[in-house]
Amino acid sequence: MKRYAGHIFVLSLFASVFLPGAANADEVVLENGNVITGKVVKLEKGSLTLTTGFSGPISVQTSKVRRITTDEPVEVHLPGGEVVKGKLSSPEPGQVVIDGGEGRGPVAVSWERVESVNPPAVSVEWTGSVTAGANLQTGNTERTSASIGAEAVKQSEIDRASFKLLYNYAEEGGEMTARNIFGAIKYDYFFTEKFYGYVSVELLSDKFRDIKLRSVVGPGVGYQLWDEKTSSLLLELGAAYFSEDLYAGVDDSWVTTRAAASFAWQLMENLKFTDSLVINNRLEDPGDFQLRNEAAITTGLGANWAMKLTNIAEYDSEPSLGFKSTDMFWILGLQYTF
Repeated sequence: MKRYAGHIFVLSLFASVFLPGAANADEVVLENGNVITGKVVKLEKGSLTLTTGFSGPISVQTSKVRRITTDEPVEVHLPGGEVVKGKLSSPEPGQVVIDGGEGRGPVAVSWERVESVNPPAVSVEWTGSVTAGANLQTGNTERTSASIGAEAVKQSEIDRASFKLLYNYAEEGGEMTARNIFGAIKYDYFFTEKFYGYVSVELLSDKFRDIKLRSVVGPGVGYQLWDEKTSSLLLELGAAYFSEDLYAGVDDSWVTTRAAASFAWQLMENLKFTDSLVINNRLEDPGDFQLRNEAAITTGLGANWAMKLTNIAEYDSEPSLGFKSTDMFWILGLQYTF
C-alpha cells in the first residue's frame, strides 16, 4: 500500500509539473501527506473517485482525506436532503468550504457531514408492472376465474410514491364464488438515506368476507435496512384510522397500530422472490388484529414479460358472524414490466 501511495505521489508531481493545465486540476491531500491531482468524479458510500491524466480512476477512502480542492463546481449532498453546488476548498484539515456562487455565500461543513458528491442521477420515472391471469373450465365442472393487478413506484433522492391495485373474480356453476378488490397508495419522504416518514391509504372490498369497504389511513415511519440490486428490506411502524363498512355486520371504526415489512430477493437472474406483510392491531384491544401477507415468485420470460405466482393470505381475528378468520388464494398470471 505504501509503495502504491508513493507511485501516486510521484506521478501526481510529474503531472503537475509537465502536463499542460495540470496546475488547474482538483487536488486531494491524504492524511499521510500524499497529494493526488486530477478531477473529482464522485463521492459515494465512503469512497472518493478521481480521474487523472496518467492512470485510470483512483478511489480513496473518504476517512483518509485531509484536504480537498476543486477547480470546477461540484454538487455536494448534505444530511436532510440539502444540496449545494460550488467549488470546494479546505482551509483547515477535515473542513470543506463550498463556494455557493452568486446569491449564496460560502458554506463551511465538516468533511464527515458530506454524504455524497456528484451522485448519479436517480430516475424519477414511474416503473412497475401489470399482471393478468384467467381460468376457464367447462364440462362436468363449470368454473371461471380472472384476476388483474397493477403496481408502480416513482422514486427520487428524497421521496418515493407507490400504488397497488388487485382485482379477483370467480364463479362456479353459474354462481359467483369470489369477488374482491384491494388498493393501496403510499408516499414516503426520506429524512436521511435510510430513515423516512410515510402516509398510506389501504382499501379493501370483499363481498364474501362481508366487507363492503375497509379503509386504513395513517402516518408512520420506516427504515430501509438495505436496498441493493439483488435484495432489499424495509420495516415500518405507524398509527392508522381503521374503518369498516359491512354488508350484514355492524359498521365500526377504531385506531390501530400498523406494522409492516417488505422483502425482495433476486434468487437467480430470472427468478425473484418478494414478500410484503402488514399487521393492523386495534389500539384499545390488542387481541383484535388483521393481517395481510402477499408473497410472489416471478420468473422472467424475456422482453419485459414474466410469469408470476402470487399467494395472498389474510387473517381477521374477529370476523363477522358466520365468516371464517382466514382467507387464502393463489394467482398465476402473465406479467408485463414497464
